Amino acid sequence: MAEHSQPLETETHDSSWGKILLIAPVHNHVFDMLEPLTVLSDRLVAIRTSQQLMEELEGASVLPICILLPWQEQNPPELDELTQTIKRFRKGPGVEVPLLVITNGNAPVPLELKPSATVSDAIPPDVLLPRIAGLRRLANRAEEARLRRGLFGPLPEYKTEFGPLKSAGLLVAGFGKHFGRTQALLDMPVEIVGGFTSDMTEDYLTARRFEAVLIDMPAWQACEEIERLRADPRYFNLPILAHSVDEESAHLLYSAGATDVLLGDVTDKALTGHIISALRGGRRQRLTDAILTVSSQWLARQDDEDYLSEQTYRSYLTLLEESTKRRGESIYELNLLELIERFTGSNPQAFAQHQMYWSGTVLSIAMAVCRDEDFVANIEGRGPVAVLRSKKGMEQLSNRVLVMVRTTGLGNG
Repeated sequence: MAEHSQPLETETHDSSWGKILLIAPVHNHVFDMLEPLTVLSDRLVAIRTSQQLMEELEGASVLPICILLPWQEQNPPELDELTQTIKRFRKGPGVEVPLLVITNGNAPVPLELKPSATVSDAIPPDVLLPRIAGLRRLANRAEEARLRRGLFGPLPEYKTEFGPLKSAGLLVAGFGKHFGRTQALLDMPVEIVGGFTSDMTEDYLTARRFEAVLIDMPAWQACEEIERLRADPRYFNLPILAHSVDEESAHLLYSAGATDVLLGDVTDKALTGHIISALRGGRRQRLTDAILTVSSQWLARQDDEDYLSEQTYRSYLTLLEESTKRRGESIYELNLLELIERFTGSNPQAFAQHQMYWSGTVLSIAMAVCRDEDFVANIEGRGPVAVLRSKKGMEQLSNRVLVMVRTTGLGNG
């Protein structure tokens, strides 16, 4: 391992994008929709056979970032073997590859595949690409949460942070026909709440946590409601479903920030599948957020004798490096006290005198700068350490620490 005061980069692959696998045993309309992207990039790979899929998932040195699965009311028989391959791979151990199902018409959502997300084929390509990037980040966050949960055990604050476990929550925002319809359709433990005005919707979202929101308004009004919700950081990743009567309105809804837009006269089975997929995604996000929030606070605790052991930290790094290598991504390790000492090399006595103070201060800075999927902790024998998932994050944290040093005058010895 590299010196702890230096960034640790596991691989030099391009971490911004990897391959996108499009399951297309026969030519389909989704391929036609995405075909212009193949001119701009070789990232989109059409998968025709199960063998080709396995080569991309197990034979390639770097995993794809997403699998796109077009799903129609009548699918070609060649798709059966491919979906079985997807199911086996996603059930097995290892790094998660998100699965995005793209439905056509009234095609029922293949819930048995447990898709990471579901969208209708009315989604425009310029919205689909950022959506894929978002799914990749959510998969990384879920993986980080599983890793921490396995290493640190069930922290008592998890249940408090996550909230009620017995049922999911679906908020139907608006005054259309979907409130009564969803109540009649969902044969599962889901609490369905109607927020018939924007103020009611805001009040309900503030009062309790929902797994998903179904916007039950005309498209123009729904766009305004979605944009208002997305402007609030608390609801940036909240699954939001909407309904449109035509493709033009569907494009507007997707562009406004809708997670999924149902098009035209949707059957009960199709509507139920899209809602359940959204609820599953929202519940997973809530659980991931709770684990990352609680564990981040626990890791950065500042009690003088309450450190994370060196052995546990090394186990964490080993597991993280294995997963990031499979994704072709990099991690960066910063020993924050060594970083300060490097910045204040001309005044080692002052640094030593105030070391405990700087530990608390630099932890606070790191918690403010880093995302909760980044790892910030007091490590036995090292003090505050940050493990970040992007070079930009490493540079931002280093710059903030340097500003702190300059502002306090510590480096002017």
